[in-house]
Amino acid sequence: MINGLVTLYFAPSLYRTYRNTQRRFYLYWGLGYLFYGINIIIRLFTPEGIEISLGGMIAFFFVMLGFVFMVIGVGELIDKTKLMLASTLIIFLPALQYVFGTEWVPISLAFATLPYLFIALSLIIISWKWKVDLRLLSVGWIILLIVNIGFFINKIDPGFVDLLSTVSKIIIYIGMVQPSFSFLVDDLRSFLLGGIPTKYSTVIHGSLNLVNLKNATRERDVAWINERVDNNSKIGVRTVLITLYDLITARNITHYDENEDLYIVRILQGTRNILNTFEERIMSINDDLNQIDILFSDIINFSTERKVPCEIIIYTFSHMVHTHGWRRVYSFITTKIPLIKSSNVVLTGFYYPESHEKKSEILTFERMADSIINQ
Repeated sequence: MINGLVTLYFAPSLYRTYRNTQRRFYLYWGLGYLFYGINIIIRLFTPEGIEISLGGMIAFFFVMLGFVFMVIGVGELIDKTKLMLASTLIIFLPALQYVFGTEWVPISLAFATLPYLFIALSLIIISWKWKVDLRLLSVGWIILLIVNIGFFINKIDPGFVDLLSTVSKIIIYIGMVQPSFSFLVDDLRSFLLGGIPTKYSTVIHGSLNLVNLKNATRERDVAWINERVDNNSKIGVRTVLITLYDLITARNITHYDENEDLYIVRILQGTRNILNTFEERIMSINDDLNQIDILFSDIINFSTERKVPCEIIIYTFSHMVHTHGWRRVYSFITTKIPLIKSSNVVLTGFYYPESHEKKSEILTFERMADSIINQ
């Protein structure tokens, strides 16, 4: 009973995550957990030894439906939804053939382990090939696979199976909601693909720029950003403004509601979890370098794969250094430079040398930069 209730409990939680992030992965897995949980509850009220009964067949239908949605969710992680959906037919159609046959009990039990194996292997392959952190999900599904095999061959006590299944689903849930998945939501993906140049330009090469305007004020900085966005728009370059602690907001941007060439990412403090608050062309994430790292990698990789030129503007590098320390920020930037250099993404960061006590820190970043803009 606890196993079924825990499984059902996670379904609405994953749906809420989907509503906040608009990532269909959470929707599919929420539905998967829902149907999987219904299957467990139905089996509790199905008399033992008559799996061929109507209750047993209904439970089998729900668990298969749950697995289908989970497999589709796995495909959503790598934009291979249709391929993963088609692959489920290889497993589930033969299983359904035997559901209504004379060999229902032994064959259905054999097929019942295949979805666990299929999902576990899929997660491992995706983690290895696409470099997606799916360790917790993989561990959870491997435990489920082993537990169910042991149960079907009568080697594990049913009570112990229930306990281990509950623990494994909690592990899977934690793996799903932790901020290790791509932040490149449909809204941002569509934005990056939407640029239409109005004049010819040379090919954009990846570079690191630092901006320190003379007599700098926020008004001057905002004016520079507005002009930069307009210039980028004319040559088909998408601009992503990463603003720390709302130093610049959408209200500061000229005609932001009409400006379709700028996407704003808000970095905010004071929350333990990723905010995942997505509005129209605005994303909010927690002030965590690991999450910022994931976001950078998403944008750079997507831009490279789709050949979409993009400029990421950080406002400001100095605030990032003051918050996280120059060594961590230096390490973060150095890991991104090779990716940037091999892409068509320009990384531009505002900085204020006078706000740093140690001038050596500023010199370190300036040496890394391809150019320093101070006009």
